[in-house]
Amino acid sequence: MAEDPLTRLESNSSHMKSDIQDIKADIRSVTGQVQHLKTELHAFKTEMAKEFSALRLEIRQLKSEMTKEFGAVRLEIRQFKSEMVAEFGKINTTMASLQTQIVQSKLWMLATGVATVLGVAAVVGLKVH
Repeated sequence: MAEDPLTRLESNSSHMKSDIQDIKADIRSVTGQVQHLKTELHAFKTEMAKEFSALRLEIRQLKSEMTKEFGAVRLEIRQFKSEMVAEFGKINTTMASLQTQIVQSKLWMLATGVATVLGVAAVVGLKVH
């Protein structure tokens, strides 16, 4: 049986109307999801801005602390260098004093040796005559 074109047109328009309503519902759903995604992205952007701001603050604080610590280390190095110069000065003074004492000891030993040799020579010389 052949359908009449009007009936077929009504049936097709009914299907089209149903399809359009489904498309509208899908569009509303997608629009809602896009809005939700926009909200989430905005929240994420805000959170990232906060985190980067906190990170920048931490980096500035770390830089400040490192600057202070490096300053303290430099001061300690200068103090250590001064102490080393003073200690090497003491060592040089002590070594100079030891050299003087060694020279004096050598002279004393030389004088004592010469005196001993002369004394022995004198005793031997007296016994020989």
